[in-house]
Amino acid sequence: MVCSFLKGEVNKMKEKEKEQIMTSIKHILEQNMLLTLSTLDKKNNQPCSSTAYYVFDNDLNLYFWTSSNAIHSKNIKQNPKVAVNIFDSSQKWGTLLKGLQMFGKCRPVNNKELLFGGALYLKRFPKVIQFVKKIFDFNSKKLETKMYKITINKIKVFDEKVFGKEEFREIIINNG
Repeated sequence: MVCSFLKGEVNKMKEKEKEQIMTSIKHILEQNMLLTLSTLDKKNNQPCSSTAYYVFDNDLNLYFWTSSNAIHSKNIKQNPKVAVNIFDSSQKWGTLLKGLQMFGKCRPVNNKELLFGGALYLKRFPKVIQFVKKIFDFNSKKLETKMYKITINKIKVFDEKVFGKEEFREIIINNG
């Protein structure tokens, strides 16, 4: 993963600020459990927002488990581009806010990713073991579920305590 930091010239940005951005992103990901996933129904030209529990890896990929029959699953099959919001919805208006707006591509995981993402999911949400007896049960025809991976390519970070009131930072992630 290679990150390009926006908001000012990259060369002028101090290493300390780059570290602050990455620390802020990881802290927000760790402190929250739900994401809002936005997809587009191309057939009806209709946007769709859904919530899902998520896990993440060190490369800032997100993994979520959902019904394979859900509208967002069908939309992802038509168009893999997604937007994601992650934030604490109990933040009070007028306080120092923090959250992430993310953009990327989403797809069902392959078997190798399922082993990795499924293990992360079971670690973060141990009660899932009631439904998933083996990692491969995440992609279950019986349960009609799939695990998805979102490969993030852009993150807009709001952390007003770190960056200042009404300030944000953006990064572009080159996953190629």
